[in-house]
Amino acid sequence: MTDIEIQQAQPEDVEVLRKTAIAAKSYWNYPDYLIQQWSQTPIITPDSLHNDIVYAARIGSLIIGWYRLLVRLPAVVLEDLWVLPDYIGKGIGRKLFEHAIEQAQLSGADHLELDADPNAAPFYMRMGCHPVGERISEWGRAIPHMVYDLRIQKTTSDR
Repeated sequence: MTDIEIQQAQPEDVEVLRKTAIAAKSYWNYPDYLIQQWSQTPIITPDSLHNDIVYAARIGSLIIGWYRLLVRLPAVVLEDLWVLPDYIGKGIGRKLFEHAIEQAQLSGADHLELDADPNAAPFYMRMGCHPVGERISEWGRAIPHMVYDLRIQKTTSDR
């Protein structure tokens, strides 16, 4: 897949980012009532773009995925990473994750943390994350808490 650009998200992107997250979460066949409840939460706001590190993957003007990092030194938290369903399995998630790792390293953090949706945990393990425990999700289920060591100089694409 060519012509993918990863650019800092802009305030006018917020609604598209929100809809992308909802579409991506819906891809995993969660019950409609859970998706409906979750979609009523803020997910991403204009303040997020000001306070956090938020980048979007684009093909032309179409946003096909995005991520958000929360800098909480000595860690950076990967709060969001979403890819439109039509682009899942096409390397977009990998490109976004590798970009997020570069941004996290620039922040001065020594590790990246995330709470992985169980459907996404295998992807994060392929990217080099390691499970270090569990957290209880907003839906009351145990989900993997994972860590990526940023002191490793090479990203997954360099291996």
